[in-house]
Amino acid sequence: MFGISEFFKRVQNSFTKEVLSRTAIKEAIKKVTGIDIAIEDINQKDGIVMLKKLDSAARSVIFIKKNRILEEIRIGQAILDIR
Repeated sequence: MFGISEFFKRVQNSFTKEVLSRTAIKEAIKKVTGIDIAIEDINQKDGIVMLKKLDSAARSVIFIKKNRILEEIRIGQAILDIR
């Protein structure tokens, strides 16, 4: 039983970190651009944030202000780029 409980604790911790990371990214984008993005539309892998289901105008605003967004996000995380 100890092995199973430890496994579930690790899964829960990794899931919590993922949700907190996505929330921080969402808040940084909203703070800098005023655009609200659903957490489900944000993916992060290897320091690169991928945004899905955005219209072209929102995507353009985010990429124009990408450096400011990255500065906001980097305060607490290791994010290299937004795509």
